[in-house]
Amino acid sequence: MTLRPRAALSTDSRVRAAAPAPGGRREQPRAATPRSQLADAATPVAHATGGSQLWRQARALVARHVDFGAGHRWLDLDVPAPFDVPQPGQFVELLLVPPSPVILPRPMSVAAATEGGGGLTLGFLYAAIGSGTRALAALPAGAAVDVLGPLGRGFPLARPGTPVLIAGGRGVAPLLFAADALARAGRRCEFLFGARDRARLVGLERAREQLDAMGGRLRLATDDGSAGEPGDVVGLLDRTAPGFPAPLVIHACGPHAMLAAVARWAERHGAAAHVAMESVMACGTGVCRGCPLPRSAARRAAFRGADTPSLLGNREFAMCCTEGPVFEAGDLDWDRIE
Repeated sequence: MTLRPRAALSTDSRVRAAAPAPGGRREQPRAATPRSQLADAATPVAHATGGSQLWRQARALVARHVDFGAGHRWLDLDVPAPFDVPQPGQFVELLLVPPSPVILPRPMSVAAATEGGGGLTLGFLYAAIGSGTRALAALPAGAAVDVLGPLGRGFPLARPGTPVLIAGGRGVAPLLFAADALARAGRRCEFLFGARDRARLVGLERAREQLDAMGGRLRLATDDGSAGEPGDVVGLLDRTAPGFPAPLVIHACGPHAMLAAVARWAERHGAAAHVAMESVMACGTGVCRGCPLPRSAARRAAFRGADTPSLLGNREFAMCCTEGPVFEAGDLDWDRIE
């Protein structure tokens, strides 16, 4: 793999977004999993995304696995060194150790990362909706999981301007990580969070806690009006954006229909927008070709096939796993995305 994810922030990465207990309550410190139990399982495999960041495969152990509301779970995995700290917006592939009801890994965006004690703890917020995630949800503390990563491109959080984080439902996961990274860089953000109803504002208390600490502002929208303003989060963006200092730099994650609306809003208003996409990323490295996304006409016209590694797709399609999952909104053809 030859692609290096875009740099996010030049900050101290030794402590990133330690996960709270459900409801926003901080747990008492737990005893760390002895890293000596993990070290022998670390297996560096293929390498470079370029620069100093590598992707590797390692055997991690479940450190904590708890309910997080509305059918969601929070998972902490202790990953042995060496394993690079992901950037907000990047993902990893999780593969259940045999015997398992699934044979393919599952791509999971990173919601938190804490470095220390000779390794790394990665946090994930997910819903058990398929066979793979249901099997993952059944893992107890101490169970082994193979982790491949960090993979893909993250959010370009260092870009100058007012960061506007827009989350839809469980798309909040990488944006919790992004908000924490911005706080550690001494930058405040505007955080817009939308869902069908209050119960689906998963991670709400965590978002409140992080934004209170950094002086950021959290605004809510629900389709049924049960929390925040009634309506969708793009309508909320339209109403609140005139009060944000220009220029705006949008970082969004959620359902594709929401991201399409964000992309069209950004185009109309001349704002930069970066969107984290979902796709079936079976390998995470561009090899299986299972996650194509259609390029916009402008990107097709600018495509230089002779200079573009094949793992990055072709003139018509970008690979979500290597050119994304975070894309500039204008790089994709939203009329052809389901």
